[in-house]
Order: sequence, then structure tokens, then C-alpha cells
Amino acid sequence: MGLHPSDVLIGYEKASKYAMELLDEATCYEVKNIRDYDEVLRCMKATVASKQYGLEDLLGGLITRACQHAISTSSGKFSTDNIRVQKILGGGIQDSEVVQGMVVIRQSETSVHRATACKVAVFNSNIEMNQGETKGTVLLTSGKELEEYSKSEEDQFEAFIKGLADAGIRVVICSGSMSETAVHFFEKYKIMAMKIMSKWELKRIARAVGATPVVKLATPSPDELGYADEVHFKEISSQKCTVIRRDQDENKMATIVLRGSTIAMLDDVERAIDDGVNCIKTLCRDKRLVPGAGATEIHLAKKVQDYAKTQPGLDQYAIERFGQALEVIPRTIADNAGLKSEELLADLYAKTGESNHWGIDVADG
Repeated sequence: MGLHPSDVLIGYEKASKYAMELLDEATCYEVKNIRDYDEVLRCMKATVASKQYGLEDLLGGLITRACQHAISTSSGKFSTDNIRVQKILGGGIQDSEVVQGMVVIRQSETSVHRATACKVAVFNSNIEMNQGETKGTVLLTSGKELEEYSKSEEDQFEAFIKGLADAGIRVVICSGSMSETAVHFFEKYKIMAMKIMSKWELKRIARAVGATPVVKLATPSPDELGYADEVHFKEISSQKCTVIRRDQDENKMATIVLRGSTIAMLDDVERAIDDGVNCIKTLCRDKRLVPGAGATEIHLAKKVQDYAKTQPGLDQYAIERFGQALEVIPRTIADNAGLKSEELLADLYAKTGESNHWGIDVADG
């Protein structure tokens, strides 16, 4: 329209400031207690329903339970990293559950399948005997020499694992391979041993138990050790898993175990869960909600456009456009539901004068 960019900028800033003031008045509900399961479920269901319509009660319940476990009891803070999603093929979505702790799809290499109130060591390397760098030729002249050849190496390796056991470490987690000799000695000293293939997962486990991943094969120092209230083996529909639980305030993790028949469906549900978890994170910061279904947007659009008419300068055109831009939300909702968006927008403009609670019901238009 030939407006100077500075006029546009002034108009946009005026309009956004005014819109923020309107939003404060448009609040329709405030969460009173973020620990109240029913109240939080009610508030975040809409977020999940927009992605997975029909499953909002089931998924909403799972997300709310997981988040309530992970919200810090002292500060009320909540980190989205403490909610993990583990997807397991098979079964129906109804079989999904929340597990308090971190679920790893691995089982122990030894026969020890449960440890409570235990120290955990995390090694960011393979656990096996060190091989020499070069190929050497060893000349053995008698059977006795052959017997004693690998004994010294084994003794050294056993001393390393005995050191772990003496330090009170009951769970060892490594990345990569674990030699048979290692498994043999872990078994001997009754240590639960797991190998994790993914570097990311190893980092997450280390954070969940508060450990530092160690690179060299030696007994970790007390600061590098982690602690878990419980590490136990669990079978979820013939998938062998290990659950790691730590109930300290900052490490309270919850895992939503998702079940479904196809990978595409599981991925889709995971995205909906991500939305739900972030919705609860936002509610922890600000407990106010505004009407949905395009009601708030159309209310702001009308008010901002009326406000534009009261402005004397050229910036009023920019303010008006700012208001019109907000129509995109109700219009998109109407288009996606297969309704006539132009007619609906006209009706909404007429109704929003009465109150800011008029939105679009996509079921019956």
C-alpha cells in the first residue's frame, strides 16, 4: 500500500502490545493445583485431541501420570527430558502403560536381574581384556607355559572386576561389547551387567542415575558413580526390558511404554505425547488458559481491528492487517473440517461481540 516500513513496524508493535493486554482479560480458566490429576488432565486433553482424536482420554491419562511423577516436589519445576517414550511393537494402544523410571530394551548379561539401593558404574567403552597393538609371535615350549600364558592377563582383569565389587558397585553398564571373560567374572562377583549400543541412550542412563561415563577400565571414583533405588528386569509383551528407577527429586524419570501395531502409528502417537508433555511444562510456568477452537483469535482480530480505527496516523493500516492476520486460525479450523470458512467467519465476528467464548465446533459446524 506504499506505507513506509517504519509505519508498519510502529503499527505492529502497537497492535502486539494491545493484543497482549487483551489476552490477560481473555483468560477463561486458571489451573489451581498442578498436582491435581483430574484438573491437569482436563487442561491438556485438548492438546492431544488435536493430534490423536478419540485417544485423548487414554493418552492424556498416561502423560498426566508420567508428568505428575516427574514434577519436582520442592520447587514445582519440571523438565521435559525426564519423560521418556519407549515404543514397543505389538499389542494395541490400550496396552500402553507408564513405568516409573527409565526403561531400556536390554537385559542383564549375567544371572543377576534385580538390584535395589545400588551403586551404578557407567563405562563409555568396551569391557574386555586389552589386546596388544601389534601382532607378536610367542614361542611356547611346554604345556605348562601354554597354561600360564593367559593366566596373568586374566588375573589382572579379575582384579579390575573385584575392585568394582569391593567398591560396592552392583550394576555395571557399558557401551559396545562385553567379552565372555568379563561376563564370567561379573557372574562370579554377582554384579548385574548390561551393554548399551546407543551412545545417546548411555548418556541418558548416566544422567538418570547421576553417574559420569568413564572411559578407562579402572574403578570409578565416588563422584563418578551413580545411584539407583532399583534396577530390575521386566518383560513387556515378550520384549525383555530393564527398568532403572531413581527417586531423587531432580532425577525422577517416567517412561511411557507405547504399544501399537505399526511403526507409523507409534511415531504419530509419540508426537502427540511430546505436545502433551510440553503443554504441562507450559502450565507449570503459567497456569492461565484462554478459550480455544479459534474463539480467542477471532476475539483478538475484532478488537485489534476496532482499535485500528481509533488511531490517527498511517500506522492504523498496519494495525488493521495485524488484526486480519489473526483470522487465519479460525479459517484454517473451518477449512480442515470441510466447513464454509467465509460464512463462519462472518458469524464469528457477529458473535464475538457478545463474549470471547464463541469458537467453531468442527463436529456440527
